[in-house]
Amino acid sequence: MKVEEAPLVNGVPGWIASHKTGDVQALHSLENMDWGLPAVWVMTPTNSSLVLGSSQDDACIDYEYAEKIDVGIARRRTGGGAVFVDPQTLFWVDLFVPRGHRLWNDDIGAASIWMGAVWKDALGSLGVDSHVHDRPFVKDSLAELVCFGGRAPGELLISGKKILGISQRRTRKGVRFQCALALGWRPEEWVNLFTNASTKDLESAIFAAGTCVRLDRPEVLHGFMQALVRS
Repeated sequence: MKVEEAPLVNGVPGWIASHKTGDVQALHSLENMDWGLPAVWVMTPTNSSLVLGSSQDDACIDYEYAEKIDVGIARRRTGGGAVFVDPQTLFWVDLFVPRGHRLWNDDIGAASIWMGAVWKDALGSLGVDSHVHDRPFVKDSLAELVCFGGRAPGELLISGKKILGISQRRTRKGVRFQCALALGWRPEEWVNLFTNASTKDLESAIFAAGTCVRLDRPEVLHGFMQALVRS
C-alpha cells in the first residue's frame, strides 16, 4: 500500500512538515525515520476505515457488515477506542517530538495537555471556543469501545462533547502524538460496524459523546501551523 509524500508549503520553522496521502492502515503503519527535528505529518486518507486501538479486541466488529459497506478495519499503534477515519469528516495530524527537545515532557499527561493547548489556540484563532480536558483519563466501557466516548488529558470539548482526540506512543527516540479533529460527527454512518452485543446500552451514549467544528481543512491547517509557531 503506497503512501504519497510531499513537503508542506508554509510549514513551521524548526519542524519537518509534510503531507502523507494513502490507505488508512498504510498511514498508521508509517514510521518516522528522522528524529533529528520535530515533525508534523498532515494525513489525507484515501479510503474509509474504523481504526481500532493498539490493544482493542476486534471481537466487537461486525466484519460482514464492514465488507458490505466497503469500510476497512485498521489498527493503530496507540491506545484507546475505535476512531472512524474517512476523507471528509476527520482532520488527522501526527506530531513527533524528540526526547531532549524543548517541547519534550517526561509527564505523559502534561505532554497531552500541551498538545491540546496548541489545538485550543488554533481553533480559538478561527472563532471556535473549546475546553481542554485537564483531568485524568477515566476508563469505562464506552471509552474502551469508541475513542470519542472517552475523556483523556489534553483532549478538547465543546459543551462537554468531544471534538479532538489525542493519543500518544512513546519510544526511546521520542513521542508520537496522533490527533483527530472532528469536522463532521455522524456516528450513524459507522455505529453499525460494531456488533449489537458490543453496543448494547451504549448506542445513545455514542451519539451524544462527540460533536464537530464547522471548518474547512485549509483554514484548520493554517490555524494549527500558526499555533505551533507560537507554542
